[in-house]
Amino acid sequence: MNRSRSYYREQRRRAIHRKEGILRQIGGEAYIHAWAHGATGRFAKGKIHCSCWMCRKKSYDDPPLRDKRMAMDAAEQLREIE
Repeated sequence: MNRSRSYYREQRRRAIHRKEGILRQIGGEAYIHAWAHGATGRFAKGKIHCSCWMCRKKSYDDPPLRDKRMAMDAAEQLREIE
């Protein structure tokens, strides 16, 4: 499928805008300037987050919902006893 230049420009702009928004939520304009060094086009490619074990959050890092419910039930039973 052939796409026009405007399509690619819009996709690039959308990616840049999304990554700027993420950085604004984390640390404001200072983060954006630190990452882009005055050229926001640097956000067009690549990731802006760390994938180390301390920074990332994956769904399999949390205990399963079944285990969470069992823990809540056990805590409720302890409160009823007291």
